Amino acid sequence: MVIESIDNIDVAYELGKINNVYMPITETVYNVIYNGLKPEEAVKELMTKEKKDELE
Repeated sequence: MVIESIDNIDVAYELGKINNVYMPITETVYNVIYNGLKPEEAVKELMTKEKKDELE
């Protein structure tokens, strides 16, 4: 099974940072791939994040 756009996650992550866009899923996937975040911890982190308005 291949993860769609895995080759572009670093670009999406950087663009989000540059443009100050809240992208928690992208940031978490980036951290799993590049920073050694365990998938179990990633899921826990995403599920317990404080809810935030997408337009903030």
